[in-house]
Order: sequence, then C-alpha cells, then structure tokens
Amino acid sequence: MKKIILLFSVFALVFASCSSDDDNGSEDPFVGTWKYYKYFENGVEIPLEECEELTTLVITSNGVFKTTVYENMGNGCEVEYVATGTWENVGSGMYSTTLDGDTYVQEAKFEGNTMYFEEIDGGETYKDVFMRQ
Repeated sequence: MKKIILLFSVFALVFASCSSDDDNGSEDPFVGTWKYYKYFENGVEIPLEECEELTTLVITSNGVFKTTVYENMGNGCEVEYVATGTWENVGSGMYSTTLDGDTYVQEAKFEGNTMYFEEIDGGETYKDVFMRQ
C-alpha cells in the first residue's frame, strides 16, 4: 500500500488546468471519474487489495483533481487519505500536476475507457491503470 501512495502522489502531480491549446472545444480525455483498476510491476500484474479497488480519481474540466485512497485499517475499508491538486494538459499526451506545492509532468495514455501511467524508477517499471466510471 505504501507503494500505491507513492505512485498516487506522483500520479496526482501529473495533472493541471485545461491548456489554451484546446481549440476544438472537445473535452480533454483526462477529465472524468476514474477508478483504480490494475497495477503492474515490470509487466507483471500485482493484484490490488480489496480496498485499493475503491480508490478513485476525479478530474474536473476546471483544472482540479481529487484522489481518494482506501485501505483496510482493521475495521474494513476506510479512507486512508484524500488529496486535491491542480492539473494541466501541456500537450502531446503530457500532463502537469501540482499537489502540496510540488509539480510533476507525466505522460497519460488512453485506450478506450482506460487511462494508464508508466514510470521507470531504478530500472523497475510501474504501471497504474484506471477505468473510467
């Protein structure tokens, strides 16, 4: 669960408000309500814990995101933390997010109703997959 917290923090810092290069008026594919769906390490799916499956990410068109992370605290699934920040589409599938004063840029990939982020850290590849709700 600690790894998911780190990944959500990094993930959260990848979003920001709609950029001025939106000239076709269509909504950014990033906008929506997303549920944590799958997690991979080095291409191997690591099953989510029951409570992790409740984790959501709400991304609004006004440049704000909110993630709610759940964990079993001994009495069933409970909210472990809620984080709110800002996001921006910086172009070419790249998103900037700011949370608690820290800003990160990361590529988001979309396939149908799924969105995923990959990160390489110390030679390890991590992939978080979210399903549109």
